[in-house]
Amino acid sequence: MKTWTVMLVDHDRLFSAALATLIGGGPFRVSAHAASADDALDLIADGDQPDMIVLALQDGMPEEIAGIRRLREGTSARIVVLADTIADRSLSQSLKAGADAYLNKSMSSESLLRSLRLVMLGEVVYPTHVAGLLMAAANERPQHTPTPIAMPPSGDLSKREVQILRCLLAGQSNKAIARNLHITESTVKMHFKNVMRKINAQNRTQAAVWAIQNGLSPLVTA
Repeated sequence: MKTWTVMLVDHDRLFSAALATLIGGGPFRVSAHAASADDALDLIADGDQPDMIVLALQDGMPEEIAGIRRLREGTSARIVVLADTIADRSLSQSLKAGADAYLNKSMSSESLLRSLRLVMLGEVVYPTHVAGLLMAAANERPQHTPTPIAMPPSGDLSKREVQILRCLLAGQSNKAIARNLHITESTVKMHFKNVMRKINAQNRTQAAVWAIQNGLSPLVTA
């Protein structure tokens, strides 16, 4: 299974330790802790190269937003903001500063892990009730906005197609999927073609996003 390294940024070391334990059991590995955005940048300058930075936002004060902006300028890592409360102003400012996700600390562990996977697949993740606010912020921020994927009922997929999507989430190639499911690589490609058509996906990333949004988990094989 593919793993991503994560840097946690929060002055609350106890919360960071709990969060590291929570996400460490999935496809994420916590590589570093920092007390502030500037401390995180120092670690990056010293050679730490996280795939994702999870930053705790206390109250959305200007210095916190400026910290997000400095991180965005100093690294290509995906940036996730964990906020104590969902506030429209700090959400909008966080997105403009370069955050890839704005999440509530009170969300369930399952929802958090699912959201982090989506972020690493290139999605922008935010509370659904502020979708309009996100679009307004995106219009002011030059970036690619992923095209929404139509969501047909997951029951439209066969058991084998679901297995292949779960293998995809585990980061397996067509050859690895064929080997693990004891089928030919051409059969895997045929199933992928059918899956793409059924879920209206244009590529493997969109297919993986659909799988996560529909509650599928990576298929771990021996």
